[in-house]
Amino acid sequence: MRLTGSLYRASNPQAFPLNRLEPEDALRMELERALALNRIWQPIATVSLRHALTLVFRGRARIVEPGTFQLFSWEQWLAEKSVPADAHVLEGDYLRTAARLVLQPEVVTLARFAGFPNRGVPFSRRAVYERDNGRCQYCNRHVHKRDMTLDHVVPVSRGGGNTWLNCVLACVPCNQRKADRTPAEAGMALRREPEVPTRSQLLLRGVAVRPAWAAFLRDDKVVEAETPGR
Repeated sequence: MRLTGSLYRASNPQAFPLNRLEPEDALRMELERALALNRIWQPIATVSLRHALTLVFRGRARIVEPGTFQLFSWEQWLAEKSVPADAHVLEGDYLRTAARLVLQPEVVTLARFAGFPNRGVPFSRRAVYERDNGRCQYCNRHVHKRDMTLDHVVPVSRGGGNTWLNCVLACVPCNQRKADRTPAEAGMALRREPEVPTRSQLLLRGVAVRPAWAAFLRDDKVVEAETPGR
């Protein structure tokens, strides 16, 4: 999910001192994700661990301890959630510095509001792309966003609308082959039936979900709206 403007501007990756970390943990900082909440604890994005710690290090966010919902500054987290480097811990849960092992934060909340997330999931071309994971729903080929087309399962000429349940991502060859027909008429099978996604499904698409996030994920009622489409 794309970062909101204020969240992106606050996350200058040079702000967090990566030279304090061992090389393998510096790489983990780029690959692993943290859940970012706005000030009223609504999830608005997942960000790299590096971005999350940059926000905290600069005072733009605080770390949330999922079990207790307690908030920590960077200094407080180091004081309470780190152990000596030779301690026996599950290393996958910790970031290693020269002297300490620091518990990896999983959730951060922004110091500034950063706005509300969209209520529900408005229908859009981009959201269909995310729902279908960037794959043609007929041949399963990966489709770049610049090459995407929306296929109407029931053609517009027969009353099919621009809705979640009637639109799927399709590559150009499959869309041209299906043309103004239903999948059955074209002899083409959908890999899965189109569905109305939840906000959390799109927020977490392609992300390894951490169990600690469950308490913060709330799905609002989905918005099923007609919008102009290709």
